[in-house]
Amino acid sequence: MRVTVAGAGEIGTYIAERISQDDHDVTVIDSDEERADQISEGLDVQVVCGSAASAKVLQEAGIGETDLFVAVTGSDDTNLVCASVARKLGAKRTVARVDEVVYRKAEEISYSAHFQVDELVSPEMLTALELASLVRNPGVLAVEHFARGTLEVQQLRADRGAKNVGTALVELELPEGVRVGSIHRDETIIIPTGTDQVEHNDLITLIGKTEQVVQARVDFETDKPKIKKVVVMGGGHTALSLARRLKRYAFKLTIIERDEARCQYLATNLGWATILHGDGTKLAFLKEERIDNADFFISVTGRDEDNILSALQAKNLGVEKVMVMIHRPDYTDLTQKMGIDQAVSPRAVMAREMLGLLRKGLASTLARLDNGRAEILEISVQGNDFVGQRLRELQLPAGCLIVTLLRDNETLIPTADTVFQLDDTVLAIVLKEQRKAIIQLITGEG
Repeated sequence: MRVTVAGAGEIGTYIAERISQDDHDVTVIDSDEERADQISEGLDVQVVCGSAASAKVLQEAGIGETDLFVAVTGSDDTNLVCASVARKLGAKRTVARVDEVVYRKAEEISYSAHFQVDELVSPEMLTALELASLVRNPGVLAVEHFARGTLEVQQLRADRGAKNVGTALVELELPEGVRVGSIHRDETIIIPTGTDQVEHNDLITLIGKTEQVVQARVDFETDKPKIKKVVVMGGGHTALSLARRLKRYAFKLTIIERDEARCQYLATNLGWATILHGDGTKLAFLKEERIDNADFFISVTGRDEDNILSALQAKNLGVEKVMVMIHRPDYTDLTQKMGIDQAVSPRAVMAREMLGLLRKGLASTLARLDNGRAEILEISVQGNDFVGQRLRELQLPAGCLIVTLLRDNETLIPTADTVFQLDDTVLAIVLKEQRKAIIQLITGEG
C-alpha cells in the first residue's frame, strides 16, 4: 500500500520507518530541508520538501494514489488542515494527530466530520490508555482496546459465590452496553445466548464501553478491589489523560510536577487528585512525600532520563509497580533489565495504530480468543442482506454475537431494534468455524 506521512519529527520518522519495514511504499513530507535530507539518507522512503497543507506539494507526493495519509506535524491545526486537503485530493484514508482534547471530544461539533478526517489520534492519549489499562487491570488475563479506547475487552475467571455466577445471562443486571462475549468452560468455548449462564471457574470475556466493563467485572469476582495509591510524575498531556482515565476507579491519585503554573492548572482541572510541586527525580523529595507506600509509580515527563531515574528510585524505595513513558522505543528492553516493570513508547503505540489501519479490509481480526478458536472481528456493513435490517430480523449463524456498532465515529451498543446502515462497522465475536459465514453475510462478499 501507499502511505504518506506529513511531518518528519520523532513520531513521524518512526512511523515511516516501521511502515516501510512492512513493505509499504512510504512518502514523507516535511518543510525543513535539512530534516528532509536526513530522512532521505536514513530511510528507504520517498521524501518531498514543502508544506503538507499545500495542494501542490501533496500532489507532488502522489496524494491521489495514497491509501493512508498520516499528519503528525507539531501543530494540531496544521494536521487537521493538511489531512482534510489530502482527503479532498483523493487520499483513501486520512489520520490527523491532535493532542488537544477539545478537537477529539468537543460536544458542539465533530471536528473529524467537519474536516472529513477519518481518525483523530494522539500519541499521548494512546500512551495514557495503555498505562491506565495496566494500572486498572493488573490481575486480568487479557485486555484489549478498540475504537480509540472507548471499547474494552477483558478476560477473567468467575468466582464461586459471585453475584452473577449461576444465573442466566438474560436475568443479569449488567451495566448498559456490556456483553458476555464468550465463555470458556473446560475444553468448550461458548458464544452465549440469553439462556446460558456463567459457572464457577469459567474463563469469560466481557466486552463493552470501558468504564462499564470495569463495573461489570466486580459482579463475577468475590474479591472486592481495594483503594490503591498511584503516583504520577509529570503534568503534561499524558498525565492529564491518564488521570482522567483513572478518575472513576478505586485509586488515590497524586501528581508530581516541577512547574508551579502547571500545578495550578492541574489542581483546577483535577479536583479529585493531589498535586505536588516538586522534582520527582530527587530522592529526598520522594522520601519526604512517602512515595514508598504507593502501589504504582508512573513517570511520564518529556525526558526519558528523568523518567528512568525517578522510576528506579521509586522502585528502590519499595513501590510495587513502576512504569515509564519512553520516547525512544529502543530503550524499552534496557528499562526492563533495570527492573522497571513496564515501559510504553508514544512512537511505538502510534506506529502500531497506523499499521493496524493498513491491515484493515472489509473484515479484519482484532483479537483471537482461546488460541484462535474464537475471534473478535471488525466488519464493514456492505451486504444487501444486512443493510436496512433490524438485528432481530437477521438470521445470524450459531456461534456469533454482534456486540458493538461504530457509526460516524460514535460507539453504539445495538439492541434488537437497531437498523444497520451502509458503511457501519460492527464488532462481532465468532467461533472460528463461523468466521466465513458471518463475513459473507455482513459484507456481501463470498
